Amino acid sequence: MKKILMTLVAVAMATTMNAQWYVGGGVGYNHMKIADVKTNTFKIVPEVGYNLDEKWAVGLGIGYTYKKSGDDKTNGFTIAPYLRHTFVKWEKVNLFCDLGLAYDYTKAGDVKTNTFGVGLFPGLAVNLNEKISFVTKIGALSYAHSKVTDGPKGDDFNIGLDGSSLQFSVYYNL
Repeated sequence: MKKILMTLVAVAMATTMNAQWYVGGGVGYNHMKIADVKTNTFKIVPEVGYNLDEKWAVGLGIGYTYKKSGDDKTNGFTIAPYLRHTFVKWEKVNLFCDLGLAYDYTKAGDVKTNTFGVGLFPGLAVNLNEKISFVTKIGALSYAHSKVTDGPKGDDFNIGLDGSSLQFSVYYNL
């Protein structure tokens, strides 16, 4: 049993030593005013990922959202694992597509909402140098199901390659 355990530890260490980890994420702020109602939204989504090889990576984003609209305040939490396939790799630019899952939990006063989603998110990575990459996801093909505690259910289907689902991130390659 000791030999098996030591072998597994050695394999894990060798994998980690040759690992190509990256960390990063995105931060967002939105201000909107309709009539006399001001809405401010702040979002932060740190991310960590591991390049399995030249074409495949796995990652995890964990985020927090705070929204204040008039006197109403909403807090949200997101966990979003993904599998990334890079299908075009030029010298400084990569084209990829993420297959992602997501769980969102939001609370506004006594109203709690749970949302589960799945989607494909095409993107572009610009490798500024060996360590830093600028990443954007452009659009989505996604489905999400929401359930308000003691309330209605809802479904959301999104398809589009437009700016309505635009995301920006910066990655640091370890």
